Amino acid sequence: MARSTRPQTNTAFVRSLMEHSKYGALAQLFVLDALDKWSELVAKAEPAAVNTPLINGHAWVGVAAEIQEKLKARMG
Repeated sequence: MARSTRPQTNTAFVRSLMEHSKYGALAQLFVLDALDKWSELVAKAEPAAVNTPLINGHAWVGVAAEIQEKLKARMG
């Protein structure tokens, strides 16, 4: 019987990016740096500028600010 292949969850995908790179731990630094840079840009944006039919701009800015807070707490 053929086995059903489910797509990876986003969490599993990001974990795979960070844990299975030919560049080793540098991949983890890259992902964290990308999170930091993107969340910083979005956190400073006007919610209307990032509002889409799929995502509420206020929520998008809010989650970016939350990620910024957590990154700063972790990395100083």
